[in-house]
Amino acid sequence: MAPPKKEVPQLPPEPPELTAKREKLLVDLDEQSKAATGVFQQVLRNMRKLVASSAPTAPLDQQLYTDVKDALTRFMKEPILPPPPILGQVVEYLQYRINTYGMTIQKMALEMNPEIAGKMAVQPAGAAAPAAAAPAAARPGAKGPSDGFESSSKGKMTLNPEFAGTPDPKAEQQQLESFKAWMKNPALGKLKG
Repeated sequence: MAPPKKEVPQLPPEPPELTAKREKLLVDLDEQSKAATGVFQQVLRNMRKLVASSAPTAPLDQQLYTDVKDALTRFMKEPILPPPPILGQVVEYLQYRINTYGMTIQKMALEMNPEIAGKMAVQPAGAAAPAAAAPAAARPGAKGPSDGFESSSKGKMTLNPEFAGTPDPKAEQQQLESFKAWMKNPALGKLKG
């Protein structure tokens, strides 16, 4: 016996200004794709499909994202410089859609199931930095995750020479000698295997 299907709730209505922007962009993409040729025409056609699929009632077409990516890859091999403004308008619309309507959907998902909503959280570009700083502030003395570019032995770097402090002459001399040795033999320190 199959488990009962959960009824998927309807998406909230799209803001009218978002619908108006999409419709205007679709008209502009139609006009420009008629005048375009070659790879750029294919890019415009795929962008039109992408913008049209952003309507809440449009079905999800996973192949569309691959088509758009492939068309843009081909376009980058034969670019039109400067890039046509319509491409920037499409990107601007998609960002605006994520920041407005995407937040509405995220809030709805959070109300339905807080556990899943945390996994699919999307934050606007401006909200990412303060959110990342908050957990670090909550753990005083604890080191955050580090990668190969971070070094615990170096102090904070600053562009202001007044706050730089006094450098260690012994460490500077050692670093200079190391650099000189590397300049004489760039293969020094490389492992061959």
